Amino acid sequence: LILLSRISSQHPINMKMPSRSQGLAFNLHTSFSPLIPLYHTFLLDQFGVLHNGSQGLHGAVETINSLLHPSSGEPPKKLAILSNTSSPSSVALKRLKKYGLSEEMFDGGLVSSGEECSKFVRDNFCNKKALWFTWEESDAQNPLQFLSHCETECCSIEVAHSVTDADFILLHGSQVWRRCRESISKQDEEITQDLRFLYEGDHSILDPILKEAAKKNLPMLCANPDLIVGLPGGVVGNMPGKIAARYQGMGGIVYHFGKPNPRHFLACLDNIGISYNSELQTIPGVAHVGDSLEHDVAGANAAGIDSVFVVGGIHAKTLGLLPTSSEKDSEIKIVDDSEYHLFSESERMSVISKSKLTERLQLLFKETGIWPTHVIPSLSL
Repeated sequence: LILLSRISSQHPINMKMPSRSQGLAFNLHTSFSPLIPLYHTFLLDQFGVLHNGSQGLHGAVETINSLLHPSSGEPPKKLAILSNTSSPSSVALKRLKKYGLSEEMFDGGLVSSGEECSKFVRDNFCNKKALWFTWEESDAQNPLQFLSHCETECCSIEVAHSVTDADFILLHGSQVWRRCRESISKQDEEITQDLRFLYEGDHSILDPILKEAAKKNLPMLCANPDLIVGLPGGVVGNMPGKIAARYQGMGGIVYHFGKPNPRHFLACLDNIGISYNSELQTIPGVAHVGDSLEHDVAGANAAGIDSVFVVGGIHAKTLGLLPTSSEKDSEIKIVDDSEYHLFSESERMSVISKSKLTERLQLLFKETGIWPTHVIPSLSL
């Protein structure tokens, strides 16, 4: 516990993020285009910005290509992906091909919360037993690959069968409780149990486990601090961050990795070769593009980086809009008040007037106390 206390100062649990002042004006844009000449480097979130976990989002690939190959003769922009995915960085990078992107497009690579978490496990929980919450095995998820990434030749992680024999909680995903590392059948509840949390948000299975773990003072490592995620078809999934918050509310010890921790942003900049000037406390020429106020915008603000809030992501429904998908007609159009009446009732789920959106955004930002530098409908030109 002495070691964990020391490390918690490097990975704070409840960091107070300095937010931009309430009531501070933000810049509302009808597309991403006006932001291109303002910055030399863009840090990009994945889900809700580049893709939805199933398909690339409309306009994203075109925008990335435009940033890398500007027609104006300007130098190409520096790009990196900053993600709260619980997958190791190398694994997440390889998935980009599925969305029409490639590793070579991002000279700053991909910094993931899962990568940071796995390093922490290797450094501090060598040869320990983990109570393992994770994802079901699928084409998109490979839990065993993550667990192997937490190990070295001389350091292994054993999967605990119960709270009693566990040394720590490895919160990799929010879908299943897995009691072994061998390949398994989804129907075998002896070794893998559906938590009924990702889609249902049910706590009946989780709570008894968490309460027992909190009594035992098991530290929890949260590899993905996101609270919710937008899934294909407009479905909202409950993420590991919610489980971590619930455990912390029971008095449990939680270590978060990824956004909104400013160190996650600075690690990404370090990959690109941009240093942080502690005297300025800001990083000019750099902007982070994301769809989560609590993670993307708050984290960027705290790191001294301009933030670009994407309306068509996880907060779309709160704003009375449909999330952006891979289809062109899903693109959110921000129009002048005088043009709004020209659109039919069915079109208005993806069309909104500037004044109405500004009003809704101000309410949302006041409620959360988090204000971005810029607002765009999606990562499209």
